[in-house]
Amino acid sequence: MRIASSSFTFTVLLGLFAAVPALSIDISAPTLALLPEALGTSAMVAGLTLASFMVGFALGQLLGGILSDRRGRKPVLLAGLVCYIAAGVACALSQTGDMLVVSRFVQGLGAGACSIQAFAMVQDLFEGAAARTQRSYVTVVFGTVPMFAPALGSLLSGLAGWRSVYGVLAFGSILLLLVTWLGVGESRWVRARVLAPSNATNTNWIWQDWTFVGFAAANALSYGSVFAYIAGSPIIIIGQLGYSSAVFAGVFASTAAALTAGAWTSGRLGRRLGAHALLGPSLMAAVVATFALAVASVAGTVSGMVFVPLLLVMAFTRGIIAPNLQQLAIERRPEQAGVASSIVGVSQLLSGALASAIVAALLSRLGLAAVGLPMAMLSLAALLVWRWTIFCAKLPVSTRAKV
Repeated sequence: MRIASSSFTFTVLLGLFAAVPALSIDISAPTLALLPEALGTSAMVAGLTLASFMVGFALGQLLGGILSDRRGRKPVLLAGLVCYIAAGVACALSQTGDMLVVSRFVQGLGAGACSIQAFAMVQDLFEGAAARTQRSYVTVVFGTVPMFAPALGSLLSGLAGWRSVYGVLAFGSILLLLVTWLGVGESRWVRARVLAPSNATNTNWIWQDWTFVGFAAANALSYGSVFAYIAGSPIIIIGQLGYSSAVFAGVFASTAAALTAGAWTSGRLGRRLGAHALLGPSLMAAVVATFALAVASVAGTVSGMVFVPLLLVMAFTRGIIAPNLQQLAIERRPEQAGVASSIVGVSQLLSGALASAIVAALLSRLGLAAVGLPMAMLSLAALLVWRWTIFCAKLPVSTRAKV
C-alpha cells in the first residue's frame, strides 16, 4: 500500500531519510571517548571515525544525486539503505580502529545517498510555496534529532556497550527499508519530465546559473555561521563560561528546539508570505544577533544571560532560512533535483568545515571572540550574497515575494 505524498506519514518519512546522517553522528558522539580503550587504538583514530563518515556522507550525496536523476529516487534510496545497514553491522562487529574507520566511511556513503533523496523527492512531488512548506516540515522532523540522539547514545552505550549504538542504527534502518520498499512510490517521473541523459549527469551548466549559485552560497554561509557555534560551543560554554556538561547539553538541545521552531514557523507562514518575505527579516535578524554576540565577546562582557538568548535567535532564524534558501536553489533546476540537492548539501558541509577550521585556529588567541566573530561575518556574508542574487536576478518587486 502506497503512502500518500500529501499525508503526515509521508512528511515524517522524508524527515527520517533526511535525519539519517545527523542521527548517525549525534547518537555515536558519546561513544568516541570509549573507542581507544575498547579497540586498543588512539584518540586520533577514534576521531577519524567521525571524519571518515563525513567524507563518505559528502560523496554519498554527490553520487546519490547524480544516480537518482538517471535511475530514479527509489532504487537509489533502497541501495543507500542497504549500504547503510551493512555498514552499521560492520561497525558493530569492528575489532580494530581501522576497520571501524572504513565501516563508518561506507555508512556515510549510504547516509548521504538516503538523505539527498528526501529533498529531491520534495521537488518531484511539490511545486512553489507547497514545496517550501513541505521542506520546512521535513526540517522540523530531522531538526528534532539533536534533542534526543546524544542522550540515546549515552543510554545505549551505558546499558549495552558502544557496539549497541551501531546495532540499533542498523535495526532501525531495516525497518525503514521495509517501509520504503512497500510504501514509497517512485517520484522521479511524476511530472513526466523528459530528461536527456547528458542533462542528468552534467553539472557544468548548473554552475552557469548564477541565481542557483547565489542561493546555494547564501545558504552555505548561513550554515557556516551555525557550525561555527557548534565547533566552539563546548570550549566556550564549559571551558570559558564555566558551566557543567549538563548545562551544555541543555543549551545544545535548546538551540536545536529553536531551529525546529523556526522551521515550523516557516511551514506555517510560507504559503501566505512567500520565501523572500521570510528570508529578508530572518537573515537580518541573524546578522543582528551574531554581531551583538561578537561585540559582547570582544568586549569580554558575555554571560549565559546574553549568550543563550542570542544563540536562540540565531538558531530560530536558521530554521526559517534553511528550507527557503535550499528550496529556492533546488527549484531552479527541477529536471536535476538530485544533483542540485547534492550541490546544496555538499556546499553546506564545505562551509561548516571551513567555519570549524577558522574557529579552531582562533580559539587559543581570541577565546570567545573566536566563535562570535566568524558567526557574525558569515551571517553578514549570507545576507549580502542573498541581496546580490536578488539584484542580479532582476526580479520585479511584486514577483520577489512569491518566488
